Amino acid sequence: MRVFTLGYQGLPLDIYTDTLTSAGVGTLIDVRETPWSYNRRYIKSVLKRAMENAEIEYVHLKECGNPSSNRKTATSVKDCLTKYKRHLRKNPDCLIKLLDFIREADKAGRPACLTCFEREPHDCHRTILLEFLIKAGAKMKIEHLQVL
Repeated sequence: MRVFTLGYQGLPLDIYTDTLTSAGVGTLIDVRETPWSYNRRYIKSVLKRAMENAEIEYVHLKECGNPSSNRKTATSVKDCLTKYKRHLRKNPDCLIKLLDFIREADKAGRPACLTCFEREPHDCHRTILLEFLIKAGAKMKIEHLQVL
């Protein structure tokens, strides 16, 4: 299965959307706990409407989000991601739901893309989600979309 990731940090919505459509994304999976942003273009309702206009399904999986308590108490990015790994080990059910959406998108020939704020995939929990799926046996080819 092919799956993408893309963080919207610093991206205008049109470039973000063009990046998704150019990659052939069919389902955008928002893995933020709360689909809200200081950049109003990336709040759930606006992002969902933009995806509908681009003929991309929008799915919000709150349960895949990094809990705010992790983010607020972390002393560094590394600490935050370590806390998220612990959270996933205690709450693995979200992985099943996430994998179902990734499989459905793959079957349709239009791969899924996990999205969150962080531009750099190694600084974001979306990469950890995919690493956990791979460790559980999911066969995936992951591509982190980059906008230069």
